[in-house]
Amino acid sequence: MIDMHLHSVFSYDGKAEVEDIIAQTQRLGIDHFCITDHYEYEDGKLVHEFDVEEYFLTMDKYDLPRGAEISWDGMGEVSFPEGFDYLLLGVHKYDENLPPDELAKNYLERTLYVMERVKFHTLAHLDYPARYTNADFEANKDLIERVLKFLVANEKVLEVNTAGLFKHGKPNPDYWILEMYWDLGGRLVTIGSDAHEVQHIGRGIAEVMSRLKRFDFEYVVVERKRLVTTKLR
Repeated sequence: MIDMHLHSVFSYDGKAEVEDIIAQTQRLGIDHFCITDHYEYEDGKLVHEFDVEEYFLTMDKYDLPRGAEISWDGMGEVSFPEGFDYLLLGVHKYDENLPPDELAKNYLERTLYVMERVKFHTLAHLDYPARYTNADFEANKDLIERVLKFLVANEKVLEVNTAGLFKHGKPNPDYWILEMYWDLGGRLVTIGSDAHEVQHIGRGIAEVMSRLKRFDFEYVVVERKRLVTTKLR
């Protein structure tokens, strides 16, 4: 099993100790995982960070990959730390006061802007606002196609985030977006629980991976500080 999106106490909102994460992944039989703590800019300011030096020392101590979930709303300038093996790009800013179709449009346009300007390996939870709002992503298939084509053309990875299952009954992105990605030639995915607590590690992953068996996706993980692909067993 794979879980490439986990948060520890290094994150401002993480509640899981690194040692407890390791123990839980072993209990669950998770072969590949990465702790990806929050490093985020908003309105031109660094709003969430962590002690990167101490984090690196801890990951190296346990021979774990160095990961982060970077985020930017597209405002101002950003500078993310170097030295990570794996970077998730998670765009979190959206305007919940907009009508559903405009909300999704604004979010996707922001995502495109950010994707074109930062270094990252994987795009996290593409239709993220759907977890919390009635954002109408189906009304914006043209923009979703542009996002997916960017990933394919630049050999970036699309994350399937299972946290959405427990917010609105669907992963992020939704299955129809994953089908569109496949039809556009997308083959690289990864999967993550977005767990912030030990008990949520691996949550929903087996269910979603079972649904994805009809696609022949290559699952991206980190081994010896390198991104490699693996197939479903």
